[in-house]
Amino acid sequence: MKHVSITLKARILFSVILCFIIICVPSFFLLFSHMNRLVYEESMETGEAHVVNAVNRVSEDLEALVTSVAWMCGEESIADALSYKSIEDTGAAIAIIEAQSEVSTYMAASPIDSSLNKIVIFNPDTRMGFEYVKGHSGTLYDSYAIMSTDEFRNLSFPTGAVVRLFLTHSINNPDELVVVAYGRMRETDGYVYAELSDNVFRPLFSYPDVGNIYILSDGISYPDAVPSEYMDENNWTMAEYPFVIPGSSVVQFVDRAPLRLASSYGLTVFVGILTASLVLLIVISALLSRYLTRTTSRLEKHIKYLTETKDFGSVNKSIEEGSDEVAAIGRTVNAMSISISELLKRNEMLFEEKKRMEIDMLQLQVNPHFLYNTLESIHYLAEVQKNDGIARMARGLTTLLRNLAKGSNDLIPLSDELKLLGDYDDIQQVRYMGMYELVFSVPDELLGYQIQKFTLQPLVENAIFHGIEPSMRCGTIDISASLDGSDLFITVADDGVGMTQEELNLAFEPKKHSKTDMTGIGIRNINERIRLMYGDGYGLSFESVKGQYTKAIVRLKAEWYVQNPDS
Repeated sequence: MKHVSITLKARILFSVILCFIIICVPSFFLLFSHMNRLVYEESMETGEAHVVNAVNRVSEDLEALVTSVAWMCGEESIADALSYKSIEDTGAAIAIIEAQSEVSTYMAASPIDSSLNKIVIFNPDTRMGFEYVKGHSGTLYDSYAIMSTDEFRNLSFPTGAVVRLFLTHSINNPDELVVVAYGRMRETDGYVYAELSDNVFRPLFSYPDVGNIYILSDGISYPDAVPSEYMDENNWTMAEYPFVIPGSSVVQFVDRAPLRLASSYGLTVFVGILTASLVLLIVISALLSRYLTRTTSRLEKHIKYLTETKDFGSVNKSIEEGSDEVAAIGRTVNAMSISISELLKRNEMLFEEKKRMEIDMLQLQVNPHFLYNTLESIHYLAEVQKNDGIARMARGLTTLLRNLAKGSNDLIPLSDELKLLGDYDDIQQVRYMGMYELVFSVPDELLGYQIQKFTLQPLVENAIFHGIEPSMRCGTIDISASLDGSDLFITVADDGVGMTQEELNLAFEPKKHSKTDMTGIGIRNINERIRLMYGDGYGLSFESVKGQYTKAIVRLKAEWYVQNPDS
């Protein structure tokens, strides 16, 4: 045993170290080199998702700006205000006020109102116009300043377009970068100038983990100039995203090498981790091999003890210590030992019960041939004398006695068990002169399931003697059956005197057979037969209300009857 233990320790230690050298060391190098690419790809994916989302949000605001300017270019009140030659013309002032009111109402509901600097609407020829101001104050010279810009002087609209966007500087503050939308009013030769502050770009720079984002447009770089090191394609990748402003784009610079295997620091850290891992692994392997051989040794000794002594039921708690797989095996061995002990005791009880039942059956089988011949003679004489009651009783008694002589442990179809009940009913109907009615409510598709012979007859007998007869009135005994999953339930219900809870508790108490007991198989006997065959959870149960009813419920495994060729 000592030699085997030492060999097992050496094998565990050698196997772990060999696996580490063959698999882990190359894996460390591959993992470390692969880590750079994963970090880079993750950074690109995360940054791209955030930037695309931010660009879409900014684009939505700029599209709202285009929509607002397009609306102003087609609004009748604005066109009417610009149609006058001079502010002195009759109605010109009122038209201007109405146009300003329409613009103010429309923009109050617009998502870009918070980023808006101002809106200037004017006619270059007549100098008629007005302003809607938000972030910047308006002046009398705003329209002149607009017309002096390069954008306005070179302004042209593609076919079908009425609005154009520019990334430029504010007319009131040349140092401020803004988004400007120009709109062309065809009918009045008027123009709409809308200016958004750089607040509109805030979503692009609101993510703390995403940096190095710039807006580029015709020599303009926002928020500041792009650092020269970002132009090194070996270390940085530039991702470009299209923008709604013509000639403009959003770019993001991503570092290609956040970790470097070639760096001395990274290589030193990597080698240190590798060495420490190897040392730690050797220590853990040694401790593990020692622990495993100790626990497996105790387990082996206990199994050997059980095998040699047959002392099933003996439990060794030391093999259950811990929460690992070996301890789980120890718990299983102890549980198996207890189960084997209980199984042996149960088999012994089953053997004794079987012997007792065989003795009971032998006592009932008294000179059957003479008794059958006598009953057949009685049946013949009753038919000759036209006494149907005696004939039916004799025929039913003959059938029951033949089945009793065969024993009560046989499995039969449910249909045959119900026929036995019919024979028993023929006898009892003559005795009780129709005091009760036996009703069968069993679906045809359940008649082929198997049942132990004489399972239901004692329950019907119990319903007659202890339910219907004490009530001193006519009653009904209903036999029903149903399936629930893989279980078959058969119910014997009577509307007799019912039972109290105390009487129900005594139903399974062992007692002698009554003088009226046809088969000698009591309630407790039926329950034990079913449990011995199918296990715990199956057998008899009762429901009753005193003075109203009693239900006996038989629970069996739903197994289809198969004819035994030797029977």
